[in-house]
Order: sequence, then C-alpha cells, then structure tokens
Amino acid sequence: MSKIIKKHFSNLIKTLEITKKDIVKIDKISKKLITSIKSGKKIFVYGNGGSYADSSHFVGELTATYKKKRRSLPFFLLGSNMASVSAWANDYNFSDYISRELTGYAKKNDILFILSTSGGNIKRNHSLNLIKMAKVAKEKNILLISLLGKGGGALKNYSDISYIVESNTTATIQEIHKTILHSICECIDDKIK
Repeated sequence: MSKIIKKHFSNLIKTLEITKKDIVKIDKISKKLITSIKSGKKIFVYGNGGSYADSSHFVGELTATYKKKRRSLPFFLLGSNMASVSAWANDYNFSDYISRELTGYAKKNDILFILSTSGGNIKRNHSLNLIKMAKVAKEKNILLISLLGKGGGALKNYSDISYIVESNTTATIQEIHKTILHSICECIDDKIK
C-alpha cells in the first residue's frame, strides 16, 4: 500500500513542478476573469463528474468567500438545476441541455469556464456536451476558458485561453486543476473588494 501512495504523491509533485514553471497562462486566466468581473460580465462554470464537483467548489469560493470577506462575484454553476437537467435528459438528449442553459443565461462577452480532464473526443463520444457547449460559446461570442488534461482533446481547439495539465492520469489532472482554481481565487481576492 505504501508504494501505491508514494507513487501517487510522486506523480502529483512532478506534475505540480511542471505546472509551477508554466504559470503564464494561469496568470492570463486570472487577469481575464478579474477584468470581466470589473466590467460586469458573468462567468459560467461547468465540468462533468469530478470536474463538476470542482466547478461547484470553485463557484462556491467566489460567490461566498475564499479567504477574505468581499462581495459575491458573478460566477454561475451550469447544470445545478436537477429538475431541468433530468427533464431535458429524459425527454430529449442530455448532451444538449447544458448548451441550452448557457444560451438562456449568457450574453456576448460573458465567459464560459470549462473543466475537463480529457478535453473531449467526438469520435469516441467523450464529453460531447462540453464540445457542443464550446461551439455555442463560439457562435454567441462568449469567451471560452478551459482547464484540460490528456493533451487537451477537442476543447483545446475551441478555447480562447486554456491550460493543459501535462498528465494522462485523471486524478492528477483533477488535483492540479483544483490547485489552479485556488490560485485563481487568491488572485481574485487580491484584486476584488
């Protein structure tokens, strides 16, 4: 057991070191979010599975508080109305619902922030809902920011700004994403009152 645990930690530390050397895009993401908040834009956040949980956590940090007491910020977790999600999935197609929700809420120059460990793959039918949502963002002039892994998948081609974790291990990618999200929260707390 201890070998498994050590291997997991070693892999995570190695990936964190790579990420630490490549913070330019993370800084760019933070600055874009801060500029958008200051100009009254909304930020819509979404991911599937564990990335949904991380999206919820991120939105919670920014609508409640992270480290300091400040105003609530305009971050919205897509897919959180389960009555709507389940009704649409039952009657139509699950992979279309989040795009539908985005079109109902977002306006030109708002931000869509996607978390995905794989970035999606059309041929393999992976994360088609994220790819459809990215296409809607492009059509509606909604800026797409993404945190990805495993080479970035299809989403890297749709993203205006992306950070791709250099790992093919889902757990490691999620752990790095969470570290990046907390770093972004630090930057936002520093600049927004």
